[in-house]
Amino acid sequence: MFIITHDLEAALICDKAAILRDGRLLEFDTSQNLISSLPSEGLIARFTIQNLNEKIIAFIEKFPSIRRIIRVGNEAIEVLMENFEENLPKVIEYILDNNIIITSMSKDIATFRRYFQIRILQEEEKEIGSKDVKVIRK
Repeated sequence: MFIITHDLEAALICDKAAILRDGRLLEFDTSQNLISSLPSEGLIARFTIQNLNEKIIAFIEKFPSIRRIIRVGNEAIEVLMENFEENLPKVIEYILDNNIIITSMSKDIATFRRYFQIRILQEEEKEIGSKDVKVIRK
């Protein structure tokens, strides 16, 4: 049975998910395998940062191991990085050492919706030829 929908969470009940864009098949695999293909196999750090703004986000994204920053609220970001367990303490120290106030932090696994958002951004980067775009703004 095929289910065609824009409801990204429906992918979680399907054996496999396909992502199509402009009539092209971008991905076809289990939702878990697709999420696991993200940096650090889809682990994310969610930070709530006091007075979060574009300048702070730009500063944080300069940390070498960070691969994506997704703004998920007025004061919240999700960060994907390489070697998550090794680099998370270093990222936290980097943020705090620069007088940026973290009001909360959690570790989670990316959702299929987040995977989809990042995958589409990658396609847009290919189209415009920019590999420096790392921040997703909601």
